Amino acid sequence: MAEIVKGMLVGGKDEVLRKFVEEVRPVVEITQWVQDPSLTLGALRNAPPRAVFLDLGDDPVMGLNLAHRMVKTAPETLVFTLHSSKAPDLILEAFRIGVADFLVWPASHGEAAAAVRRALEKVADKRRKGEIWSVFSMKGGQGVTSVALNLVDHIQALSGEKVLLLDLNLYTSDIWARLNLVPQYTPFDLQKDLKRVDHDLLFSSLLKHERGFYILACSDDISDADRITGEDVVKMLEVLTAHLDVIVADLPHDFSPRTLAALDASDQVLLVFQQDVSVIQSTLKVLQFFRELGYARDKVRLILNRNTRNGDLSPEDLARVFQQPVFAALSNDYKALLHCVNEGKPVDMIHGESPFCRNVKELAGRLTGISPAEPPRSMWRRALARCMPGLLS
Repeated sequence: MAEIVKGMLVGGKDEVLRKFVEEVRPVVEITQWVQDPSLTLGALRNAPPRAVFLDLGDDPVMGLNLAHRMVKTAPETLVFTLHSSKAPDLILEAFRIGVADFLVWPASHGEAAAAVRRALEKVADKRRKGEIWSVFSMKGGQGVTSVALNLVDHIQALSGEKVLLLDLNLYTSDIWARLNLVPQYTPFDLQKDLKRVDHDLLFSSLLKHERGFYILACSDDISDADRITGEDVVKMLEVLTAHLDVIVADLPHDFSPRTLAALDASDQVLLVFQQDVSVIQSTLKVLQFFRELGYARDKVRLILNRNTRNGDLSPEDLARVFQQPVFAALSNDYKALLHCVNEGKPVDMIHGESPFCRNVKELAGRLTGISPAEPPRSMWRRALARCMPGLLS
């Protein structure tokens, strides 16, 4: 496990525990040492670390009671207990209350570090990674960026989770202009930080919009996109999905190695098109290409943008043309969108009642499994809702 995580130690600053800190340093960096156990729960609530080590000391029963409260206070934190003897009753009670491991300390060199590493790796394997929803069209001018930007806004509002707008238009980008913001951290910066990025660095670098979603986009200057390879995109997505719940990727109109890497990694591809013959023909070719790549049918969702009632082809007609249903039809509301672009705000902030805004909110609801009238729910409940719609009703 290459990443060194941050941890907390609860116990007196004696030589025995100092040696423990040195023992686990290759795996966990102890950044907080709490000597007064009464301060532990408050410290966990304010900034829960990835791991916390509790010295059971001379009163292991009281220590296990505190461990129980720690497990309940910070369920995402791994709680390890330390004791000088391998007492079966204490070990059984520790595991019953949910500690990650009962560590006997002092111990032979390497034993404690190996046990901590195994526990962290086990949790990392079980942790569900964030979802990637890519918005794509082979033809420009289909409104891909507008869909992605407003979709990420509604997903965050519905779910309350950590949601990122990832712009992979590396040559030129207008995300910052559309949001009236100054570029800060970009995909090029993330590429440089890949070997050292952790939770703290990532969230201290990403810009968080006032609406609650995060942004990772390039500036509007022409950039040297060739500096980022398809392999870099894979690594960036691995980092981002480890720390975020949903990534909405705004993809360029090409099949470069970078774009293909993002498409392959996506849980869902939202293929945006309009009611135009040339666009429909291009979309048919893209669908065929995706089938050749082996994409499952339910991975690719057709999104009809700028839908008009007087169009030559209805969503039902288009479903027959594409031989798969149109997943969502977004109304044409050019004036509202133009106004929001000029103001640098998502549509819901200015024209929340516009047909386009309502349609994107419905799309976000279908993707997350959360009805706009429902409270936010966790990712595993969303997954169950998609697989077994009646189970959680």
